[in-house]
Amino acid sequence: MKDAVIESVYCGYVDTYDMCSVLFTSDTVMHGLEGSCHTLPAKRMQFKGDTPMGKTLLSLALTAYTTKVKVDVYAREKCTIYPGLSDVNFITLK
Repeated sequence: MKDAVIESVYCGYVDTYDMCSVLFTSDTVMHGLEGSCHTLPAKRMQFKGDTPMGKTLLSLALTAYTTKVKVDVYAREKCTIYPGLSDVNFITLK
């Protein structure tokens, strides 16, 4: 996603999935890297919060949410954390 604004961030246990989830503005367009596994009609991506990189992604997501700065977000081309929603690869604050 390019030039997205983060609308919400949550971390927790959803069903049997432990994850952090980021919801982006609905007017963003998913680019090709989100591709085949992103099947749910949601502008949301997931990441694990219990790893060093997950903690870094959470810090970036919370900073972007608080300041309402635009971000570019790229997916890993995998939906390993929650079925139908892409895993976050990286977040760039703009």
